[in-house]
Amino acid sequence: MAQPGRPVAQSLAAFAKPVIAAVNGPAFGGGLELVLACDVRIAARGATFALPEVRIGSLPGSGGTQRLVHAVGPAMAARMVLSGDPLPAEEALRVGLVSDLAEPDELAGLAGDLARRIAGNAPLSLLAAKRCLTAAGEAQLAAGLELERTLWTLLATTEDRREGRAAFREHRAPRFTGN
Repeated sequence: MAQPGRPVAQSLAAFAKPVIAAVNGPAFGGGLELVLACDVRIAARGATFALPEVRIGSLPGSGGTQRLVHAVGPAMAARMVLSGDPLPAEEALRVGLVSDLAEPDELAGLAGDLARRIAGNAPLSLLAAKRCLTAAGEAQLAAGLELERTLWTLLATTEDRREGRAAFREHRAPRFTGN
């Protein structure tokens, strides 16, 4: 499904059939970007969501900045992307990042029940409905995804990103210089 040079989240988002994300734990960085590429997102109490890339001198590069705006609106997306702070599952439900919340031991059952209800619908109608849902903002999303990936690539070569990644590995605060 994944293509070389193409973020996995983009391939997941382009999958023709409905995709459900069931999150039971932290969905940070690329993990949240994969969740955002899914059609339906559900979570267990205790799950957390974050795009912490700015803390290590980087940027979400697999659709996080673009899909998050569509999921939670510009104000909450800006707060999450610019601070890197995690969002607890209850808040994720409140802001629309996830559609349902379950106890951890009930999450798989909820996901399975939902998948069976979706799968029981007319296949051609599901494909058409997913295409329509995807088309709602697709032109703007495509341009935003291209910009995000270009900027992510540029940031990947900076001293700040090297410092941020080293600080993360060494469990210390980064010393960014703007280079």
